[in-house]
Amino acid sequence: MFLFTLCFATWAQDHNYIGKTVDEVKSMMQQSGTDFFFSKEVETGKHHFLKFENVDQTKTMLFIMSDDGKCEYTKLMCDYSLLKEMEDSLNKNYQYQKNMTWRDYSRDEKYEYLIELIKREWFFTIKTTRVQN
Repeated sequence: MFLFTLCFATWAQDHNYIGKTVDEVKSMMQQSGTDFFFSKEVETGKHHFLKFENVDQTKTMLFIMSDDGKCEYTKLMCDYSLLKEMEDSLNKNYQYQKNMTWRDYSRDEKYEYLIELIKREWFFTIKTTRVQN
């Protein structure tokens, strides 16, 4: 449960990373106190992202960077053993919409975020994007 709490703490705040630079994301993740460690930065010209993993490799966090070098959206990929706890937490902490999507708002209500749970064959993903106002 403790590891889940750490995972949720990082994921629950992941919209705070949207709009941040590579260095800001790395620094914020290092200071977050979670079990995620920096794995690699990938920049192919077509894709640019930062990858963080947890020690037991049940969770991977991707920060997808835009052309201007700022975080555009995040993806938390998790093992299916975490699905029920994550769904329960989403339902408890965010406004459920439909079709496995939730809404969240920044504290100052300046930004709105869309949180999507996407089921894949071997894992599920929680994608967080800022809704354009």
